[in-house]
Amino acid sequence: MREHVTEAGDIEIPDTRSLLGWALPEDGAAAPSLAWLVARLRDSRPDWRLLESLTRFDDARYARRTLAKTRACELLLVCWMPGQGSPLHDHGGSWGASLLIHGELRETRFAWAGDRLRVDAKRRAGEGDLMREESHTIHRVLNDSRHRAVSLHVYAPPMEGMTTYDEVWAESVRRRRPTGAGAGRRRRPRAG
Repeated sequence: MREHVTEAGDIEIPDTRSLLGWALPEDGAAAPSLAWLVARLRDSRPDWRLLESLTRFDDARYARRTLAKTRACELLLVCWMPGQGSPLHDHGGSWGASLLIHGELRETRFAWAGDRLRVDAKRRAGEGDLMREESHTIHRVLNDSRHRAVSLHVYAPPMEGMTTYDEVWAESVRRRRPTGAGAGRRRRPRAG
């Protein structure tokens, strides 16, 4: 499953002060801590009227839109149709917080058990709930409800990439851009 990433394009995106009541830090040398991100997002009062105009749903997969990005962090809006979920993934060493603006989501966290991943925790998030993602978090997020969901994510430092993990064999599979015939197909890991 590939995520659908959209950029601003021809849509005017309000500044983060208008969206959240605070501006993203600019200085990349002093990326904010996870505690700072959680506190700021928790105390935010997102303007749903502004955010709703920025939502874009995709029938094939969840869609994410970058709303703002500085050297220190980035702000994303993620739209989930019923039944859509992320792949099992990490955040490439970034940490972050996600605020569920509309709907509900289920998060399943995984932890390493030797050379395998095992389910570590499951939780359901409803409107107004916050999810924390530490730099080592490996999880999958799913909209298993019958309604659309929208979440707002802030990461520091900005994500430069993420690793997806094969849920069948629970071994790391580095996601590459699909190229050529058969691109994007999952392959069975080689025997060690």
